[in-house]
This record gives sequence, structure tokens and C-alpha cells, in this order.
Amino acid sequence: MNLEIETILKYFGNNKRRTLLSVTGIAIGVFSLVLMMGITGAMKNKVGEYLGELGGQVFVVIPGQIKNLGGKKLQVNFFPTLTTKDTKAIKERCLLVKESSPVKEVFPPVHVNGIYTNPKVFGVDRNYAAITSSEPAKGRFITKEDVENFSQIAVIGIEVAQNLFSEKYPIGKTLYLYNAPYKIVGILPKKGVDISGENLDNRVLVPISCAVRRLENVDYIDSIYVLPVSEKVTEEAMKEVTSLLKKRHGKKDFSITRYEDLVNTKKEAMEIFSVLSITVAVIAFSVGALGILAVMTLSVYERLVEIGIRRAFGATKKDIFKQFLIESTILSLTGSFSGALIATILVNVISKIAKWPLYIPVNGIAISITLSILIGLIAGIYPAARATSFEPKEILKDG
Repeated sequence: MNLEIETILKYFGNNKRRTLLSVTGIAIGVFSLVLMMGITGAMKNKVGEYLGELGGQVFVVIPGQIKNLGGKKLQVNFFPTLTTKDTKAIKERCLLVKESSPVKEVFPPVHVNGIYTNPKVFGVDRNYAAITSSEPAKGRFITKEDVENFSQIAVIGIEVAQNLFSEKYPIGKTLYLYNAPYKIVGILPKKGVDISGENLDNRVLVPISCAVRRLENVDYIDSIYVLPVSEKVTEEAMKEVTSLLKKRHGKKDFSITRYEDLVNTKKEAMEIFSVLSITVAVIAFSVGALGILAVMTLSVYERLVEIGIRRAFGATKKDIFKQFLIESTILSLTGSFSGALIATILVNVISKIAKWPLYIPVNGIAISITLSILIGLIAGIYPAARATSFEPKEILKDG
């Protein structure tokens, strides 16, 4: 067996250019497949990290109409008809709803001692933390009493803490929205930048009552986050909420969409990328298989004397057949490992730049290697069969 491997490697070494060309097709196929699965997997992990355990079942009620434009769900019009009373009605009257939380974005200047920063400021209630996996890393979240008492308190992201106070956990310190003091009671967990480019650590959360009345002086909100009792009934819960709000408003002046669709704004682009990558992978694998077939078939005729001598010294047809199958499989696996290694490195470079979690596309690598072995075996069958069709007497006589 060692002699066979040594012979195979020697032949490859003597035919470097031909070997490289046959390996390249497989390498490109594996690279495309692993890269596609790696980037997709890394992005899904990032989305999952942001959504948390409950994100897949949460849905959002938005006043107005939503359309899918360029792979991104956008609000194309707005009606000031959604209120905190709607939030309360959803929680109390919808049997399939576990929690609901109002959300209102406001735009006050945020500053401390002459230092200004530009975080996104949202008014929320106590349920927001559980629904969006935003339980504070330090301190506490907004309570029911904070909302009822219009408490001027804030829960902030770690980037806001660093920008305004140059420290990680400035619990008990005060920041100003307009000129109103808000005491910091909690620091949000680190989440980084999501795939839509929004910095999730540059946020300030205040009680919804303060956002609506004190900071904005309106009586409507921007959205309601809704958590069903279980993921299995999400669709039914969405219908239940739709029915309730239509009765309350007298018409359908709102839209309902899944939370994950709002966050994963590049979903459609990723699907296009996946299709293109798979297409490239299929073409490259096909080219690689043909390359291996051509190289191995050519090598049969170049090595007739070697085959004849091996047969004359006792090698069986089975031995010759096995040798050529091993050669084609080695070519395929070499391309597979090369492509997988380069793709894995690139995936993690992209992940680091995009600040996604580290991701090893194990499934992509496993699928690629399996495909490579199959391609190597299939592409080697004809050359192997051809090599065993010659009789040693005829080969050595002609030689």
C-alpha cells in the first residue's frame, strides 16, 4: 500500500501542471459551497444572537403599511393610531399572546457635561427585555412602577456608557435627554452590530410613558412587540391580534410582520447569494470531475509499461483498478481540502470584519468532502476499468 501511494505521489510530482489543473476545479467547487454555507451560517448566528431564544416567534405590529423593497421590509406609510391601550388590550384579550410591549422611538439630544452623543432612544416597558433578550448585563430594567410614575430613569448600551462616562457600568450616574435628567439604572448586554448595520450597543431605553408624554408629547406609539404563548401558534396569534385591532380601530390601518424579518434585512440578498454560490459550486464540481477523468484516462496510456510490469509481477486486475481509484480520489480530496481551508479562513476574516460570531462551517466542509470522494470515485471508474482491460503480454510486447 505504501508503495502504491509512493508511486501515485511520484506521478503527480512529475505532472505538476496537469495535477494542479485537475485539482483546481474541485477546489473552486468546494470553496464556493463552503463559503456560501459559512457566510450564511455566520449571519444566521448573528441574527440568532440578536433575536435571542424567543426571536423566532415574536412578531411586530406597525401602524401603516409595510412593503418588501430590495430585500428589506420598509414602512411605506404611517398612521398615528397605535397606542399603549392597544398593547394592553392585546395582552389581556388575546388568548394566544403571552406578552406585549409598546415601542416608541424619540429623538432628544443626549448629553452629559457638554459631551454629546447620538444613540437611538426608545420608550419601552418591562416586557421588552424578555421579548428581545435585553436583560441588563448590570443593574435592572424598566419596571411597571417606572412606567406608571413617569420615572426619569434609563437603561443604556455599553457604547453609550463609554462615550458619555468612559466607563463600562456607570450605574447611578445621570445623563440628559434635552435638559431633563435621567438616572442610569441598567446597562444592556453587548450585542454589537446586526447584519443591517445597526449598532445595537448604541441605545438608550426609557419608560414608554416618558417617551410618549415627556419627550415627544404625543399619544401614539411606533410599534408593539408581541410574544405568543409558543412558537407553534405564532401564525394563529398574528391572526388573533389582527382581528382584535381591526375591531378596535374600525379598519386595518396597521401591518403585522415577524420580528426576525425586520431584523434580517438581507434575507433576500442572502438567498440570491446562496443560489449563485450553489450554481458556481455545481459547475466547478462538474469541471473538476471532467478534469480528473481526462487526467486519469491520459495517465493510463502514459503508464501502460508500468501497468504491464506490475501485472507481470503478480498484481491483479483488482490491484490496478484500486490504484487508479485511489489516485482519482486523492486528486479530488486534495482539491476539497484546499478549497475548504481557504473558504473557512475567508469566512472567519469576513466574520471578524463584520463583527459576527466566529463560525466554522462544519456541515459545508463535511458535505464538500463527501461530494469530493464520490466525484473522485466516479471520475476514476472509467480510467481504472480501462487500465485493467490491457493484458500484460500485449503491453510488454508493444513496449
